[in-house]
Amino acid sequence: MKNILFLATLFITMVLSACFDDKGNYDYREINELSITGLPEELQVKYRNVDTLRATPVIEATADDGSMPDRYSFKWEAVSELKTGETQTTSYLLGEEEKLNYFVVLPDGEYDVNCLVKDTITRVTWKGTFKLKVTTQLNEGWLVLSDVNGNARLDLISMSAKEDIVVRDILRDAPQLKGPKRINSVFDMFYGQTPRFYLITETTTSILDVTNYLWDEGNDIRYEMLEYPVDFVATNRAAGMGWEILVSDKYVFGGTTWGLQVLFGVPINYLAGDEGNYFNVAPEVGVNTGYSAYQPNLVLYDTSNKRFVKIASGSMRNCELISSKEDLFSWTTGKDFVWMGNSSYDGGSTYTILQDTEAPYSRYLYVMKVSGGITQTKFMKLDGYPEIENATCFAVHPNNPWVFYAAGNTVYYFDLEGHQAEPIHLDGETITMLKFNLFRGMLGILPDMQRKLIVGSVKSGGELNGVVRTYDLPTVIGDDFVESTMHSGFGTPVDVTYREK
Repeated sequence: MKNILFLATLFITMVLSACFDDKGNYDYREINELSITGLPEELQVKYRNVDTLRATPVIEATADDGSMPDRYSFKWEAVSELKTGETQTTSYLLGEEEKLNYFVVLPDGEYDVNCLVKDTITRVTWKGTFKLKVTTQLNEGWLVLSDVNGNARLDLISMSAKEDIVVRDILRDAPQLKGPKRINSVFDMFYGQTPRFYLITETTTSILDVTNYLWDEGNDIRYEMLEYPVDFVATNRAAGMGWEILVSDKYVFGGTTWGLQVLFGVPINYLAGDEGNYFNVAPEVGVNTGYSAYQPNLVLYDTSNKRFVKIASGSMRNCELISSKEDLFSWTTGKDFVWMGNSSYDGGSTYTILQDTEAPYSRYLYVMKVSGGITQTKFMKLDGYPEIENATCFAVHPNNPWVFYAAGNTVYYFDLEGHQAEPIHLDGETITMLKFNLFRGMLGILPDMQRKLIVGSVKSGGELNGVVRTYDLPTVIGDDFVESTMHSGFGTPVDVTYREK
């Protein structure tokens, strides 16, 4: 035991001696240590594609005399926090300047934002961090579909905050969609389902995922159809109390609903007993839009034979000729389709404008009441109405018998007694759309919004000179309009639809 203790003492003595002998063999120098302050502890961005993330770091150095202003390089990155089931984080480069100025396009989620400062002399990188949460409050507002060089662009005038905010190009990650046509809201009022929104273009018809606006090929209309015709291009997707319909120039598909989404089968745009002899149809559907109209009659315009036809109440097997009395006009008109719209006036009315097929190309207004039956209520030749022959946009008031149309830079309107009112002129602009938005799920909450006239226009020059306005209308025809909102920076407006909750 004494020998063991002696050897241990000798070993410790030698180690300590070696340490003391080695003193002064190394040249220790103070490293330039950085402290990064001035960053927020946590930020929340509520509007992706709207908000800009800004931060300015304060750099304090222990061994920097300031003689090298470009001594430090900067890198900002956002690293996603792991969610349940994930095994790997994702890093996004936000910028490489000293001051962060980042227009937020990050996916919704929670992130660690790192400010990485590298000392180019010592080659040491120092880090400052703060938390970031990105959410997209896009649950309510006006969806604006516009045309930019022949391609679809979708913006949202968000109503989720105290002040309107325009969320730009919310489908920027989608494939290029050519020929924008319309946005449709599909809502079964009987079952109170959450509205579905469909984007219709010349190249696709697809459900919009309005929770995050991420594009999904699985939302294409073909997955709602038993067979998808090779030459199918949708022109309308509509629904109401117990019914849904899908329309193209050559095909009409329909179905009754019992709280479930329709799976479309065979085309129904033929007359009973004449199966297979399909006729082409106009894009619009005449229907009673009231909540009491369960599985109502649907009116279509047969463009092949230039006549009104119907899909009878509760039937989605085929079309039928309208057998109601021809008190004011013939159901077979021999005229070209121009426009059709629906109103709740008089218990449910459908308005149609047709045009002569030969000179002088006069235009005519056909009005019918669509309820339990289909009844003719008004027929007018529209001679004497200024620029009616050149009108490209139309709308009908949801509650009053007022018809609106636009030609060039001017909006005109008249009632069914022929009374005309002072037009709206938008100098230096061309009007491209008129509309009243028929609210479904939120009608009881926003009744005044349904009575707003929506006017889309474009200024000359540039790609994003589109303007969308809403007007509060008078209660008496002839009184002044009041412009209530105006937003710009769109492409050429094609359609505007309210994104209901």
